[in-house]
Order: sequence, then C-alpha cells, then structure tokens
Amino acid sequence: MKALRKLRPEDSHLELVDVPRPEPAAGWAVLDISYAGICGTDVHITHNGFPSYPPVTLGHEFTGVVSALGEGVAQTHPALAPGVRVVGEPHSLACGTCHLCRRGHAELCAAKRSPGWGIDGAMAPQVAVPAHLLHVVPDAVDDRAAALTEPTAIVVSGYERRPVPLGGTVLVVGPGPIGILAALVARAGGAGRVLLAGRPSSKGRLELAASLGLAAITDDGDGVADGVREETAGRGADLVVEASGSAGGVATCLRAARRRGAMLVLGMPDTDDVQVPWGVAMNRALDVTFSVSSSWSSWDASLALMAGGAVDPAPLGTVYPLERWQDAFAALAARTAVKALIDPRPDHRETA
Repeated sequence: MKALRKLRPEDSHLELVDVPRPEPAAGWAVLDISYAGICGTDVHITHNGFPSYPPVTLGHEFTGVVSALGEGVAQTHPALAPGVRVVGEPHSLACGTCHLCRRGHAELCAAKRSPGWGIDGAMAPQVAVPAHLLHVVPDAVDDRAAALTEPTAIVVSGYERRPVPLGGTVLVVGPGPIGILAALVARAGGAGRVLLAGRPSSKGRLELAASLGLAAITDDGDGVADGVREETAGRGADLVVEASGSAGGVATCLRAARRRGAMLVLGMPDTDDVQVPWGVAMNRALDVTFSVSSSWSSWDASLALMAGGAVDPAPLGTVYPLERWQDAFAALAARTAVKALIDPRPDHRETA
C-alpha cells in the first residue's frame, strides 16, 4: 500500500512510498482509514520543528473502520469488531507507570510515541494502533466530523480544566481549527455570548465561522478589546481563549479579559519565547490555564457533542486524495483550507 512518509530527519523529505500492510499485534487493532487530518504538528514534523523518528508514516488524527483485531482484543474490548467505525487517541506506547500515567494523564507521558511521529500513522490505507485507545463513533456522526475528533478533544480537554462560564462572555482569539472549535464548543457548553477574533489575513476563516453562526470580528489590535468591553458594558470577557500562539493574540486576550477573569491557552507558539504584557495580566488578576493534548474523557465527550448535534466540525474539513497530499499541505500554508483531510481510499470522493 502507499503511505506518506517522512523518510529522513532533514528538512522536508516527505514521499508517497510503498509499505507493507500492518499486522495486529496482541492488544492492537488494524484500521482501514477513512480520513486522516493534517495537523500543525505534521507541518512541523515536515520541517523538523517537532521530534520524529523517521522513516515514519505521518498522521495522528484519523477515523476509520476496524479491519482486524490482535490477540485478546475481542475479550478486553467487546465493542470492537471488524466493520465498527472508530477514532483513536494518539497516545501510543505511554508507559503506564510514571506519575503522569498513574494520574490518568497518559497524553503527557514522556515515553509516549504517537502515530505519525513515533510510530507509523494514518496517512495510508491502514494503520495499527493500541485497541485501548479506540473510541466507537456513534451512528449519528459522519466520517468527516469524526475525523476532527482529535482537535475537538483538545478543546474539550481545555474546558475540562477551565470550564465555560454559563451565560458568560467567551472571546476566542485565532480562527484556525482549534479556535473555531473552541468557539463552537463554548457555545455548546452554555456561554451566553461567544466572539471569535482573527487577523485581516484570516478573512476566509472568519467568514466560515460566521456561516456557522459565530460572531466573528477582525483583530486589529486594541479594537477587539474595546469591542468586547462595549459588548459587556465595560466589564470585559469572562473567559478568553488564546488559540493563535502569537504574541499579538496573547496581548489581545489579556486586554479583553475582565478583572478576576480567566484565560485558557490552547495556541501552540512557533518559538519558546512569546512577549507578554505582564502588567496588563497582573492588573486583570487573571487565572491562566495552559492546556495541551487530550484527556481520555474528552474523546467520548467530543463524540457525544457531535452525536447530539451540539457541535458539527465537518464544515471545517476539505478532503484531498492521498496522491494529492502536496496540494493539501499547500492549501494549509496558503490558508485556503481550515483543515485538510487526507482520504487514502481507492474509491475516494474528491472535494478539493
């Protein structure tokens, strides 16, 4: 079968190459992949901005159908059987014994080797994954929505730690996939008012957000903070969600928050150091929560939100066949696609 692989540790070196089909080890399952999402991490892996272990097949966001089960899986996971649609947490090879694993945070285990960078991932017709990381997709959730379960779970994990203020005002800064999903989940979670801010260069993404019923505003510096205060009788947002990873986004969030408000940080910066208006943060007396990756519970919660119709991430996805992977990466770089989904099936239905 063909797989999109990072072949060498140097910059780029992605190629579509032939690889053998995987076999299910004991406790593992082999899936037939329906869609694999391209994450910002995949772009960083391409250019060595994120650790990886080449040669390795990319793809840690995926949905598919169970093809085969390894020894013991049928007994320990009776819901899994050939033909069942699933999504999978990307927390493979977590040790299970470190202080994080024993606290229920395998997603942060230092030994973890996720599909797509540590072990072979899902940008191929098939992938092998540990069965205990799989979640059954409800019938009401279509494949394109299911393919965005992982980024939705990242957002839900953040709100598990910093809950949506019921009836309150939430400002999300950064209209990428995480930002738009953060706004959709905040609305579903009971926020009274949700605002999504982005730069002028994100016009297309803001228009997509507006088509989903979100209040989208252009981030031109202090204008966003002023607008939020106007919307809240001078108070400011109860919760600000930073989803851009940029210094400008951080500053906008801090200036738009109310005093004794809260900030949830989901955006991943390109560098370790980000300039912060520290005095503004102190003046606001903010509670700040940093969240990364996804908890076990956030996956079932994300699927439940989709199944109930409260959140539908499908409009964010644009589908490309596996052989057009270069076009998919180019669309993300040009910001003409919010989320690119790779379809490795021979009978794929092209939408891009």
